[in-house]
Amino acid sequence: MKRIILLAALIFSACQAENITSQSQTAELAASNQTREIAMQSVAPEFLISARGIGKAKLGMTLGRLKKISDPDTVFEIVPSFMVDVDAIAVSHKGIVQYYILCVADNNEDSNQLLFDRDRVITALMTNNDDYQTEGGIKVGTPIKEAEEVYGNAVLAYNTEGESREYITFAGEHPENIQFRASYFKLISDGLGFSGIYPEYPGVSYTTDKYRSDAAIAAIEVSCNPEDCIN
Repeated sequence: MKRIILLAALIFSACQAENITSQSQTAELAASNQTREIAMQSVAPEFLISARGIGKAKLGMTLGRLKKISDPDTVFEIVPSFMVDVDAIAVSHKGIVQYYILCVADNNEDSNQLLFDRDRVITALMTNNDDYQTEGGIKVGTPIKEAEEVYGNAVLAYNTEGESREYITFAGEHPENIQFRASYFKLISDGLGFSGIYPEYPGVSYTTDKYRSDAAIAAIEVSCNPEDCIN
């Protein structure tokens, strides 16, 4: 009889512990969802990353139009050789870069002339400023593990022929013209390496679904095909 009572007590304790764990996990998930919902509700249009653009900069918009609608103290500066074959225009406000307008480099043209091409159509943008976020509440600095809760399982990849730029592809639905960088190119040059944990084999293209525990979104890009880029 004592054994039966003891066994019943053990089962009860185990069930109670399991119930507490389940309640704790549910509470954590609810808190995470609530935090994301608050973030989504609080994001202002000028800080939204969408399929249309980043903040005030919209795909298909001309540089002249962006300058016209930007705050008077907004500064536009050229960043030559921002990436291989890519120059950039850094758009800053109060000394802080908000985002970059990416432009295909023309070796026959002075990159500084980009600033004066008011008719240039914006086809690619990138930000590493954590003031900006997507409709899903994802921004630079968001842990990849947390981003998976919004966009599905993550796969990280890089190609040695593509300047080893490391990108993240999520299994869930999100605008296909929004790309997430797993490691920002300047971070790699500082010796911080990749976010993904890749198999050790010689090759050109590398892919993995495993990543460092501290891996986070490093930059977000929005782009469109020039022929389809209409604002």
